[in-house]
Amino acid sequence: MSQNPIKILYVLGRGRSGSTILASVIGEHERFFSAGEVRYLWDPVVTHDAQCACGRSVSACPVWAEVLQRLDDVSVDDAARWQREVVKERNLLKVLRYPRRGRWEALEAYRSVMERMYSTLAEVTGASVIVDSSKRPSYAAVVRLMQGYGLYSLHMLRDPRASAYSWASRRHASVFGGGTEVKRRGAVDSTIRWNILNLEAELLARYLPPERRLRLRYEDFVAAPRDTAEMIKSFVGEEDIPSPFVDQRTVTLTSNHAIAGNPSRFSTGELTIKETGDWLTHQRPRDRFMASAVAFPYMRRYGYPFRL
Repeated sequence: MSQNPIKILYVLGRGRSGSTILASVIGEHERFFSAGEVRYLWDPVVTHDAQCACGRSVSACPVWAEVLQRLDDVSVDDAARWQREVVKERNLLKVLRYPRRGRWEALEAYRSVMERMYSTLAEVTGASVIVDSSKRPSYAAVVRLMQGYGLYSLHMLRDPRASAYSWASRRHASVFGGGTEVKRRGAVDSTIRWNILNLEAELLARYLPPERRLRLRYEDFVAAPRDTAEMIKSFVGEEDIPSPFVDQRTVTLTSNHAIAGNPSRFSTGELTIKETGDWLTHQRPRDRFMASAVAFPYMRRYGYPFRL
């Protein structure tokens, strides 16, 4: 690894945890670039020419079009195939333990392409820290193997009942396009996934040195947004840059170039960050009870009370 590696701030955890808005806020700082959910880059983002947060398709985006042009020797079909083979949840331990059981051709090829991609992205944007909100631990395990990068793990959590409410009630378009929507999930299904992904995030963190891993609750972020942003800058060693915050809660968001993820990545202008608490008043009591019951073994571990 070089003396000044490109830093990748990787947001781990369950979807609907506030990772997209956090990444957008952090990406407003100088030398930071919010790339979105990079694990989806080759498929479906490139294969479907999906929309970047700037409003253009990736083939017309001034950032991603330039990155892809510089990687024009890469076969999109091959890269998409490697991505689909490698970045599966069931491969987490296999990737973490690689290469104990022999060479994995698809992983080696995919890692090589993604090393070039991050390096090119840093050159095009001038960023020293790339914020990757992919969340999936199996892809973070791939990033951990890349040469010339400093991986910083940010494990983000949200109350499982709030997460369950969002998965059941929020609707937004899928990155796969064609009018499809992200699948909505019931309280039990979404909370089982909450348990699994948070435990996988903890497992991934064990393979990183203590100074490269951080846990953050969404509730703590919205309670003190500017202080949290300053803490994250310090975590990755980038303290000496100005803040885009107008005050303790309000930040100015400009158009960004995040791929995939929650539609909040399209937000621009002044944003006041606060917890809306919709789930506290609108979630069905049965759903709240089921989410609490399924997550019960881990709620105290993460600082969430069983009873509200």
